Amino acid sequence: MTHITSTALAAGAQRICAASGASTLPGMGSIAQQPVFRPILRREIMAAVNTCSRDLGLRQGAVVVLDALLSCLPCQGQDGREAPVTPATLLTVYASNDTLCFRAKGLTDRQLRRHLETLEKAGLLLRRDSANGKRFPVMKNGKPVGAFGLDLSPLFARADDLLALAQRRRDEADELRGLRAQILRLRAACLEMRLDEDIASFIDGLRNLVRRTTLTLIEARAALSRLTTVIAQHETVLTREESPLTCLAGAENPVAADTAHHHEEPPDSPLAAVQIPADPRIDTNKTTACDGRSVRHIEPESKTKKESATSGHRWSDLTEVSAFYTEPQSARETTAIAFEFGRMLRISQDLLARAAARLGIWQLLKLEDRMARNTGTIQNPNAYLRAALTTWPSAAAGQGAS
Repeated sequence: MTHITSTALAAGAQRICAASGASTLPGMGSIAQQPVFRPILRREIMAAVNTCSRDLGLRQGAVVVLDALLSCLPCQGQDGREAPVTPATLLTVYASNDTLCFRAKGLTDRQLRRHLETLEKAGLLLRRDSANGKRFPVMKNGKPVGAFGLDLSPLFARADDLLALAQRRRDEADELRGLRAQILRLRAACLEMRLDEDIASFIDGLRNLVRRTTLTLIEARAALSRLTTVIAQHETVLTREESPLTCLAGAENPVAADTAHHHEEPPDSPLAAVQIPADPRIDTNKTTACDGRSVRHIEPESKTKKESATSGHRWSDLTEVSAFYTEPQSARETTAIAFEFGRMLRISQDLLARAAARLGIWQLLKLEDRMARNTGTIQNPNAYLRAALTTWPSAAAGQGAS
């Protein structure tokens, strides 16, 4: 008798025997008839189903039952760690209803049957019932090669599509979260405007809109577009009537602005009756408090740092900047805040350095605060700041260290 010794032939003979053994019992789920898919961990496919459960028409109970079915798959490796599911893994679960109810957080038998029917309608499960309706494995050489029960092959056949759909839903959720934040921010800005009745009702309804769980990206984008249009129509001071130089000049010299505004009051205004007392004249014949002596005054260090940081300005006037940062205690902290807030407004580092050297740190902070209040109308922050630098007088140069 001639013997042929070959490992490849022997391995092929084992697969043929397994396939022939599986075909002897029609209707059962066997490894030889399972679809081909790339290896995937159970928690990955479970996370994908949980993310896109609404697209699949699954409620939380059906997701829990599917998790219980996945926990019955033989996925433990030789080292005790969880191994990925492969086409060589038997995907037909033959656990009893009692076991599945226990692993599904204590569901009743009736609830389990209803959720199994939902999974079958969703195309994630295939029933493979035996003649008597029992679930049991088919063994060969001490290993299960097939089983009657609940086949999860349709789920793993759609694994790549489910993973792609779940990733798309996560990206949409991240974008929707950002749109909700922008809508609430612009809505707060619109509440301070004088709006007609239709627009006011639209602004009031935005709060309920962003709280809705069924809010879609299309609805959020439409609401944000309309909000931007409303702000663009009402914020014409920055884009049409005022230039950046006029705004900064008024902020630079508040006394002159108040004086000009005072002269514009009508004669019959109550402000016209207010008289400002004249400054007292200084008597040069009197000696000073130091009596001609050189006296060195020592001030607390914290007060000196605070005055040098704010330079006589009030930090609370910067409404947008002060919402993100506390009042700086030194000139270095003020400069760091100006550059960091400028990067938040998408202004380049070189342009910030030019603006700090030409306008000064405090004037740069004022301009950045005004830009933050009008983000809906400023499409290009770099161009806006570059225009401010062009119109700024050259006499302001050299104030970068102030």
